[in-house]
Amino acid sequence: MQISSNIDGGQRVTGAVSDKAETRAQTRHRVMRFGFLGTVVLPTLLTAAYLWLFAADQYHSEAAFSVRSEDFSNPLEALSAFTQVGSSSSSDSQILYDFIRSQPLIQKVDASLDLRRIYGKPSHDPVFSLEDDASREDKLDYWRRMVKVAVDPSTGVLSLQVRAFTPEDAQAVAQEILTESGFMVDDLSRIARQDAIRFALEDVEEAEAMLRDIRRNVRVFRLENDIIDPTEVAESQMGVIAALESQLASALVERETIAGFAGQEDQRVKRIDRRIEAVRSQIDQERRRIGKSTSGPTSLVDVIGAYEELLVDLEFAQQAYTAALASEEQARAEARRTSRYLAVHIPPTLAEDSIYPQRWLLILLVLICSLAAYATVLLVYYNIRDRG
Repeated sequence: MQISSNIDGGQRVTGAVSDKAETRAQTRHRVMRFGFLGTVVLPTLLTAAYLWLFAADQYHSEAAFSVRSEDFSNPLEALSAFTQVGSSSSSDSQILYDFIRSQPLIQKVDASLDLRRIYGKPSHDPVFSLEDDASREDKLDYWRRMVKVAVDPSTGVLSLQVRAFTPEDAQAVAQEILTESGFMVDDLSRIARQDAIRFALEDVEEAEAMLRDIRRNVRVFRLENDIIDPTEVAESQMGVIAALESQLASALVERETIAGFAGQEDQRVKRIDRRIEAVRSQIDQERRRIGKSTSGPTSLVDVIGAYEELLVDLEFAQQAYTAALASEEQARAEARRTSRYLAVHIPPTLAEDSIYPQRWLLILLVLICSLAAYATVLLVYYNIRDRG
């Protein structure tokens, strides 16, 4: 009897434990179901309800454009005119990309079109519309969500997509972006032309100042040495020496002729000898005069050397000045001939149907994210329970 009572007591204890475990399992399953409903089903249903009942339809306008330049300085580049509008510049395209996404463009478009009027229309859609009291930072973030721009790095073509709640507003915003981008490109071209001409003018001023200094040095040199051109003085003295040497040669020939039939003691020979000595003495004096100083402490040879150095500097300065003038004229011609412009390949389109917001895609994303969050919570829970 005692053994049977023990068995009955053990069965009651085991049954109680199993009932408690079953109750816990049911509670856990109930919590999991409610958690699934609250974490996955409810957010998905709320998202779907909002997207289909409250979210306003969005229309898009697309455009494609690039920055081109009319530059045919190389004859081979002229062949590109038959295949494309001009040469693209990736740096200019990147500048426009940053400009379209910047605060200054938003202010210009807002001043022209009133962005609060365009993007604040659906009052029943607070998620996708622009708030009336939006700050500059909020407006910039909203602008980057509604205006998408991409740059092709190989061609420099920019692709623009603008969304709005009416097709006309989307097209108007896209057209205003193109207009302001054209003004931006014009400013870049004007600044480049001004810089090129300014640098050329600076080179001309430097070359002119150098030429002026060299000419001043030549003038001071002439005043200090009391001579206009020392090379001409040397040439005149060399001419005198040449004439004296010619007279000396004639006198020597005449002496030999007379001495041949009259003898060395003839008076005519002695008279010719005195003339020969006088001519030789004059030649020596003229030669020594070339090596002597002029009116200053420097000899004529040194004066000629210094003057030739000045002439070399003067010639170099004149050539540099001429080259600077040619560069300035070329820069002005290049500025008149070379200009950037905005080439619109695809003008802003006008949509007929609304494809935004992409409701099914957003619902699917919410569902996937909710499932991921729910699965993460379950994994954390079971990991903690197994370790506990």
